[in-house]
Amino acid sequence: MITVSSGDLSVTIDLQNGGRLSSVLWKDLEFAVEKKPTTLHWGWYAMAPWAGRIRNGLLQTPSGPFQLSQELMPPHAIHGLLFDAHIEVGYHESDRALVTNELPAPFNGGRVEQSVALSQDSMVWTVRYINGENVMPAWLGFHPWYKRRLSRGSEVEIFNPASYVLEQDETGIPTGKLIKVFAQPWDHTFGGLSSDPYMIWPGAAKMTCISSQPWWTFYTGNPDGVCVEPLNAPPNAVELGLAPLLQPGESIEVSYQMDFEAHVANS
Repeated sequence: MITVSSGDLSVTIDLQNGGRLSSVLWKDLEFAVEKKPTTLHWGWYAMAPWAGRIRNGLLQTPSGPFQLSQELMPPHAIHGLLFDAHIEVGYHESDRALVTNELPAPFNGGRVEQSVALSQDSMVWTVRYINGENVMPAWLGFHPWYKRRLSRGSEVEIFNPASYVLEQDETGIPTGKLIKVFAQPWDHTFGGLSSDPYMIWPGAAKMTCISSQPWWTFYTGNPDGVCVEPLNAPPNAVELGLAPLLQPGESIEVSYQMDFEAHVANS
């Protein structure tokens, strides 16, 4: 574990679990869902070199199809390769850190860099993928598990300013059709946001979620936590024709800024 801090904000990076953020403390409030037996359902983790699900774990590449593991979310592959990746520390300063890892086949020679930089009431979390020796599709995102309830205040409320949502088939894979936004529960990817989404824990805190990415996944189907996830392409992006295709040595990067402030109930 390594920890960075600034003012009232402190973040712990778990080097044994893919570099995920295992603790995010602001003032006396813990925002990250604590460690669970299931790999997918705790902490804040980056998704790379793909984000979301890939249908039946079959990644189509210019060199042909490659079968990815379907173990975590059968029958699909899900959320990338960082869960049990070997993590190395690139740098570690008082208020910022960078960790890296090398990727296996078919991303041979590819590398992921994750960084966290803190200020008094704000953090910027960045993931960058540098492509390896093969021409490959790749797309990135973040999967933070925010606690439904903090140590004080009421249950979280999510403000989702999206204009449309990607329709899904019966297995949770986007069809490519855009439909009207509907009420929670959500496990869907949205687009056309008119402003920054935010979350309020009434009587405790407000968090504004800032990213320039065109797609956001909102998840509200877990009793312990909710997720607000920026992505540069939606799940199953290759099949939808929306996945960036990287030449050897090319890179892509996604950043996520979270601004913290106190919230007074009924304000």
